[in-house]
This record gives sequence, structure tokens and C-alpha cells, in this order.
Amino acid sequence: MGGGQPIKSSKIRAEVDVRKLRADALYSIDEKSTIRKSHENPIVKKIYEEFLEKPGSYRAEKLLHTSYQKREKYQI
Repeated sequence: MGGGQPIKSSKIRAEVDVRKLRADALYSIDEKSTIRKSHENPIVKKIYEEFLEKPGSYRAEKLLHTSYQKREKYQI
């Protein structure tokens, strides 16, 4: 029941495999999609041509990527 997962009560989770149903639905949507890879998406291609220049460019890295910093553990 991590982030992005449907919230269901323990009673429902005991009776139904919610994760399997979600996985089956996602695979079904993917199989039916005409564009299955982001780098083949015509809209993404156009954004790169007109604005981001190329994958890995400074602008693409700056706008599309994130970085992480070690943080101190929060003390309660």
C-alpha cells in the first residue's frame, strides 16, 4: 500500500488481491496503447525539437531531472 496505490481497507485486502487487479489493469492499458515508449511519442519528440534540443542537453537535464541530497533523519 505504498504511494500511488489504491487505498483499501484490510477487510477488502483480505478478500481481494488489489495489487493483482491493479497490475492486470495497468498491463491491459499498456497493451492497448499505440504509443508505449516515451521516446517514440510525437509530442515528446516535438518538445525536444522545439525546446529541449536533445536528450541530455543542459535544458533537458535542468527541467526534467531531479537530484537528491542526504538529509538528517527527522527526530520526533
